[in-house]
Amino acid sequence: MKLQNVILPSTDTCTEESMYFRRGEEVFYSWCNDWIDIHPNGMIDFDTYFNGFSAEKWMKYTKVKDVTLMLKVKGYLRLTLMRKEKQGDKILTEYVGEYLCITEKDEAKEFTFPFLTPSPYGMYCFRLTGIEGVSVFYGASYHAEITKKESNPVKIGIDICTYKREKYIERNLNLLNDRFLNNPDSCLYDRLEVFVSDNAHTLDTKKLSSDKIHIVQNKNVGGAGGFTRGMIEIKKVSEKHRITHILVMDDDIRIEPESVFRTYTLLSCLKDSYKDTFIGGAMLRLDNRYIQTESGAMWNGGELISLKSRLDLRSLDACLFNEFEEHAQFNAWWFCAFPISVARDDNLPMPIFIRGDDVEYGLRNMKHLILMNGICVWHEPFENKYSSFLYYYVLRNRLIDNALHDMNMPKKAFIAELKKQVNDELRIYRYKNAELLMRGVEDFFRGVVWLSQQDGEKLHQEIMKSGYKLQYLEDLEEPVQFLYPLYEASLHDVPPLSKNQRMINHFTINGTYLKPIKSYNIVPTVGICQASVYRVDTVLNYDYASRKGFITRRDPAKCRELLKQLHVLCNKVDKNYDEAVKTFAENYRQLTSLAFWNRYLGLE
Repeated sequence: MKLQNVILPSTDTCTEESMYFRRGEEVFYSWCNDWIDIHPNGMIDFDTYFNGFSAEKWMKYTKVKDVTLMLKVKGYLRLTLMRKEKQGDKILTEYVGEYLCITEKDEAKEFTFPFLTPSPYGMYCFRLTGIEGVSVFYGASYHAEITKKESNPVKIGIDICTYKREKYIERNLNLLNDRFLNNPDSCLYDRLEVFVSDNAHTLDTKKLSSDKIHIVQNKNVGGAGGFTRGMIEIKKVSEKHRITHILVMDDDIRIEPESVFRTYTLLSCLKDSYKDTFIGGAMLRLDNRYIQTESGAMWNGGELISLKSRLDLRSLDACLFNEFEEHAQFNAWWFCAFPISVARDDNLPMPIFIRGDDVEYGLRNMKHLILMNGICVWHEPFENKYSSFLYYYVLRNRLIDNALHDMNMPKKAFIAELKKQVNDELRIYRYKNAELLMRGVEDFFRGVVWLSQQDGEKLHQEIMKSGYKLQYLEDLEEPVQFLYPLYEASLHDVPPLSKNQRMINHFTINGTYLKPIKSYNIVPTVGICQASVYRVDTVLNYDYASRKGFITRRDPAKCRELLKQLHVLCNKVDKNYDEAVKTFAENYRQLTSLAFWNRYLGLE
């Protein structure tokens, strides 16, 4: 069985060479022809993020015992097989074997060599060195002896939820069509079915649909509702199409098709003891494609910890660090596969619209998670996506997720956290965000019955109107003057405040109750420094990624009003917090049933 392909950089996915190979001066990669020329003494290593073989994970979770490398080359080359492992701050290299690959002058030939090492740890990889003339590397793959009887029957239903992301969807569907769905030579041909929930009703269904791509128009009930609709549609036809697994995947990602292939091969040879495992894809940055944002995560009661964050995957050390497994509580739904048996009629996601649905489902169902170099997606960094309405969902859904899984903060700790979050928004004049935070808490106290009776689309529209709306500067209600040096100055660190200044800042809510000393400033929407708005009358909150912004103004009366509301809410939390948590924990199952979702989505 072929386990994984050795892949090369491409303008379709990623052009960072050192994530695929490391080459010396006498090695030349032909982008247009998709092969590599190796001159005498030229050396190229494949100990990389996409082309190393994660031996330990394959040996632990699957029926793989012995691994072979198959490569197609032309010319006169030396092949060196290696095993590399991170040990503390050092890298151990074991030379497993060395062979000559010699072909006739103009003839390409396939060679197969075993990795003869007793150790399953770290990464298996290889090196090619040119001996004579110009040799050519055409491709390679890793294989194992897995019989058809030993392999697991696998067919994947890909579940995509989208809202007005037509270009992303079309691009990813085209990639899946080209590589798998319409490619009879692929082993995934007839092994994938794609289901797209179109929450905005904007996709060209006639153009994009096929016998393998199924698009349904869905209510705008967020990611939770869109992914759940996909699960429902997959389950309807699972027996007919023999679907065994669901792969949830975001709409605004850039996928590496090989990630889908490796997910399939992993599932095909899992040991019986790991058949209930989840397979997760890491998130890499779309702007700096070699930087890993997250590879599995810890929820930690809402203090989300992204594992192996900010690794530079061009580095061998980072790739070997990725090989170590750390305890993870969930994998985000930008790319996450699990058995269809998990999505039972009584075990569907919670209707919490966005933010926290993947967390909750992972906490509820995930026993094992496999994360592997080369299984990933590229995604826009979160700091490049500012949305005011998220203040409502993040805090409300954090309370819900914690209540369901007995991770709720102690009452006093939550009150302190609530006060801090609200006060932080008041100090930068973002009064609407403060209101959204408090409304999220209020709606949590309304309980399961209230949540079950909500029209998710209508509620979301209301929440959207309650927050700040990013607009092009010329469309703002009043004209503003954008000066880049003014904006750039607000990005720089400021000297720490003295004790006296901190006292004044605290009691005046960052100068809100004092007379302004500056009429106008420009600050970033994310990572704003409170000193940048201290005693400023009007603030342009500028989102560099979208080139849009919104205006906020210092308003002492509004600040006092919201502090009074916060005081009332904290008293309510003090009286009702424990009972609200208990009520959610005892009654949430009525929101995860197929009968509920059919009503919620209007499918009855």
